[in-house]
Amino acid sequence: MTMKNCIVLNKAQYLINDQVILTIALNQIASDTILVKIYQLHHHIAVEYQYKYIQKNDSTVELMIQLSSLPIGNYGVEVIIGYQLYETAFDIVSSYKDCVRYGFLSDFSNQENDILDVENLKNLHLNTVQFYDWMYTHDQLVSKDINYLDPLGRPTSLETIKHKIEKCIEYGMRPFAYGAVYASSKTLYEKHPEWGLYTLDHQPLVFFDWLNFMNISNNSGWSDYIINQFIFAIETVKFMGIHMDTYGFPKNVHDYNGKNIALADHFPALINRASQKIQEINPQNGVIFNCVNNWPIEKIANTNQDAIYIEVWPPHDSYFDLYRLIREAKYLSHNQVVLAAYMHPFKDAKTPLEIEKAENALLLTNAVINASGGTQLVFGEKNGILQDSYYANYAVSSENFQLKIQNYADFLVRYADLLYNDIGMDISMTATSGINEDIQFISNQVSFSPNGKDNTVWTIVREQQNRITIQLINLSNNNSMWNQPKNKNEKIEDITIKLNLDRIIKGIYFASPDESLMAQSLNYLEESTNRGKWVTVQIPSLSNWTTVWIEME
Repeated sequence: MTMKNCIVLNKAQYLINDQVILTIALNQIASDTILVKIYQLHHHIAVEYQYKYIQKNDSTVELMIQLSSLPIGNYGVEVIIGYQLYETAFDIVSSYKDCVRYGFLSDFSNQENDILDVENLKNLHLNTVQFYDWMYTHDQLVSKDINYLDPLGRPTSLETIKHKIEKCIEYGMRPFAYGAVYASSKTLYEKHPEWGLYTLDHQPLVFFDWLNFMNISNNSGWSDYIINQFIFAIETVKFMGIHMDTYGFPKNVHDYNGKNIALADHFPALINRASQKIQEINPQNGVIFNCVNNWPIEKIANTNQDAIYIEVWPPHDSYFDLYRLIREAKYLSHNQVVLAAYMHPFKDAKTPLEIEKAENALLLTNAVINASGGTQLVFGEKNGILQDSYYANYAVSSENFQLKIQNYADFLVRYADLLYNDIGMDISMTATSGINEDIQFISNQVSFSPNGKDNTVWTIVREQQNRITIQLINLSNNNSMWNQPKNKNEKIEDITIKLNLDRIIKGIYFASPDESLMAQSLNYLEESTNRGKWVTVQIPSLSNWTTVWIEME
């Protein structure tokens, strides 16, 4: 990642009393005044700070800024040196479980012992990291040897894994071990056929001809066995959680004695047992279960997980499908929601135009997921972007595009209270469009929709007691299918919002990850009518995604 106009933080996330240290790479010691500003949304927060210079080499000086203690919250940072503006964001939490921003690592050979990948995840504020396919086998997670081959034959080093785990923990990131909940080698299955799952005619259920499906119900010896494997990985390799993977099938199966088993009925007990056991080791440990394509969300929504995690597949093809997945999961679970939304356009992108369209698709999908109140698992490794479900096959972003990704990551953390922390009621379909006239969107360039239709600006509106948040997502030059290449959006500069809002307004504000992250105060007009007060505000611009919020007494 280029360091131009970037601030590097010492952690992905901070607990109370952690030291927040900012580092900026400069060519020389600055002769200009250094000004540090901290914000919560649009509010300027007074903070004391100290700084010093460290000469790294003949051409690089590092400016290190240490902030005084701050309370729990999400903060924006602006450092001004002369005419140069540097921006970032950070959050302070009481527990690492307060939010899950999920990333991945997948390369663990002894040639991959550097920590550039971990530093990339830290810079993107990803506080939970899935170690994908780190294990020796699916049923013997921890290898007895330091160097070994993973299940698909990739060279893997336990020393490399442990080194990356140590750095994750140092950087305020919880390392989670991948572990499939019901996948066994044929060798173990043949030792314990009574643990297996079967078809109605007693044929063993297999996956890719080399894994056997095993019975996860409480009365099966496999459930104790796999939970003990999870515990052993936590205790010996020092992971802080388990990513409990499933494949989305089978759903209805039979045990060794021919009894029918609906797996959805047995997942909750397995999740809760695993969670309890590993939290006995450390209360900060946790589990995340893969709810493949939203199955079985109704059964597992209230289990003891750190987040609801949904791996998205067809027929969840539209942007509005992503929104509905997040909204339904939050409603059922009252938990945070992570969508594993893999960006297929990168798989076939070869030419500069194809790569640009894949990048456009990622930014729009990320905007939709974040604006809908969720987060996306898609970033990891060294500037890696997930393009399919085999994480080792990740795409690599360019340095220029990585700066855009960084802006979106900073925006998510800085404005979390308008995004994944927003507990407001969604009034998009009851206050806007159709017969609804409470909030009106006006433009000569584009049309609007409350449900992400093709070639419109999508408007998502949430209302709390003293705040209305409006998310504007620009689909005006694209269709509504999230996992397809996307055209570049033209900037829209003539959007007006009119609100029938008979309240005392304290201010209206605007911010976008496509611009400077600073919150801008907007001028507005008020008009009294026999239906109460109408408020009119002009939005400066919309590229991909803009957030507007109205603060009221």
